[in-house]
Amino acid sequence: MSTIIGIIDNGKVWMGADSYATSAEGERRRIVNRKMFFNNPYLIGHVGTIRTGQVVKPEYFEPPENIYEFPDKLREQLEDKGCLATNPDDQTSMQASNFLIANLNGQLFEILSDFQMNEIIDFVAIGSGAPYALGSLWTTRSWSDSKRRIMAALKAADTYDMSTGPPFIIEEFLE
Repeated sequence: MSTIIGIIDNGKVWMGADSYATSAEGERRRIVNRKMFFNNPYLIGHVGTIRTGQVVKPEYFEPPENIYEFPDKLREQLEDKGCLATNPDDQTSMQASNFLIANLNGQLFEILSDFQMNEIIDFVAIGSGAPYALGSLWTTRSWSDSKRRIMAALKAADTYDMSTGPPFIIEEFLE
């Protein structure tokens, strides 16, 4: 998987991502394909299968204007592109993928593999390095520099999670 981090700070959303991919055999590979990108009017970060993230890039996906319509539109796109899986309980989900989505209103949302969407109130991390990143974000919550907090959290994830690695990319998203 990977690690994607989001922080809400004074009406701005900061997001950070690592740059590694992991094969089914557990091999780490640095990749060119970014796990975090702009698709107006959103900043989107994704963990999980690279293909799931590719099909929501601006070249292939027109996101809805209303953030609350995002899960349904995302599900339609992933179904159209063959990126959905059906589990033994006959429930459809994304292929081991989760998303962070920031909008121009300074809001941050996570969409989980079952298309549940949660609004985040302060900070969040998704992916295999999330437990380490969340610990770091908690201990640095008094820091005023969001970029520095994200970098510390990504480095913590890189230290303890074999699927997270540099270079790290950090974006600020505001209107």
